[in-house]
Amino acid sequence: MNNNLIKKFLSFSYGSFLGLIIGFITTMITTRILQPEEFGKVSMFTLAINISMIFAIFGTDQAFVRFFYEEEKSKRGGLLYSCLKPVFYLTLFLLLTFLFFKKKLSLMLFGEYNSIVAAMLALGIVVQILYRYASLVIRMQQKGHLFSLIELLNRIFTFILIIMFYLIMGPTFEIVVYSTVFTFLFLTIYLIYNQKNIWSFKYYSENSLKHNNKEILKYSYPLVLTTLITWLFEAFDKIALRQWADFQELGLYSSAFKIVALLTIFQKVFATFWTPVAYESFENNPNNTMIYSNVSKIVTFLMSIVAIVTIMAKDLIVVLLGPEYQGASKILPFLVFMPLMYTISETTVLGINFYKKPKWHIVIAGVSCICNIIGNWVLVPQFGGLGAALSTAFSFLVFFMLRTHISLKYYKVNYGLGKLYTSIVIVTIVSSLATYNDRFLFNLFFGAICIIFLVFLYIKDIKIIYALKRS
Repeated sequence: MNNNLIKKFLSFSYGSFLGLIIGFITTMITTRILQPEEFGKVSMFTLAINISMIFAIFGTDQAFVRFFYEEEKSKRGGLLYSCLKPVFYLTLFLLLTFLFFKKKLSLMLFGEYNSIVAAMLALGIVVQILYRYASLVIRMQQKGHLFSLIELLNRIFTFILIIMFYLIMGPTFEIVVYSTVFTFLFLTIYLIYNQKNIWSFKYYSENSLKHNNKEILKYSYPLVLTTLITWLFEAFDKIALRQWADFQELGLYSSAFKIVALLTIFQKVFATFWTPVAYESFENNPNNTMIYSNVSKIVTFLMSIVAIVTIMAKDLIVVLLGPEYQGASKILPFLVFMPLMYTISETTVLGINFYKKPKWHIVIAGVSCICNIIGNWVLVPQFGGLGAALSTAFSFLVFFMLRTHISLKYYKVNYGLGKLYTSIVIVTIVSSLATYNDRFLFNLFFGAICIIFLVFLYIKDIKIIYALKRS
């Protein structure tokens, strides 16, 4: 971990961390404005866009990431359009299908038909697909400062638009829908204009690429099933609450999830920075595994502390949400396993990605998804949002373990698994105690002891990494 690597990380991260503060304030205001039932409807809108993007993108975004550094620099615009061509036809088919079933879809998602929200859903799908590729372009070029600017503008625009639409429309879930769609629209237009050199239509008919359309689709199609299963794995908690609970319980869960989702900023920033760096490092020197070992250990240490601090502060956070959301305090502790396990697994999954074994992702996502479905089926009818959180925690632990140990079959790296699993056990104990203990000072004291233990556990690794940084 040299200074250049740290500078790259900081360039990608400062906008997201500033955005984290704005996002937290936005969440506090939104929960004060909206009742839990309305908050639950917002989560269904997000769910619909996410699943639509899976079918429309068809895994070509991952092909763009994987082949980016293998393509000549002057022809990367051609790679972009080669990936976008099938997306155009799939998106068109999807929108026509939505148009035909718009009333049934609206009733299923929101319990009512709203033609404007249905139109916003269609626009939101198109905009977020383009935004996905526009952000990948700057991410793969490792333009960290631009990425941070976009993350910051995302949070600022969302905050301003929510307040503006609230003053016009009042406390309805549509204000979040409109602010989300228009924010992504503004940012997508800006990104495409800013990177117009790679988005130029002169690349549309570029044929002399190292990877043709057939190769792109061959790499992409297994990832569609993987992404779909992963989506079901990550989203089944909300589906289960919609099916076996009500909008009230879904709203409580979504509010707790919204807080934890802010922690996924750490996951997103790290993955955004780490993926191109890891691929580039492997292309240059595949035998140098020290960088992957050091990064994995420091990420495990830092994410464990972030998880514990979040759990320690759960009661204070929930107070800020408003009195209608007090039930979220028991849901939040186990939800931290989602960003914790996913972020750490991004450092331990490298063998599968480096050696182009995407079919393993289907197996991993499939097994994790089955665990999540069974967990929600058993726990949600009896425990509601808490049951969904417990199921999410367990299934993400399975997800991490499969990713890590299958990856090690192809690429041997010293991830310090003994320390890693010890960290997971510590976070599990903290989560369990905090779920059933409302004494703020006790949670604070016990969490502080656990953080001190983690510091001693990783002290040698911290010293080694610090020494490498100085050298």
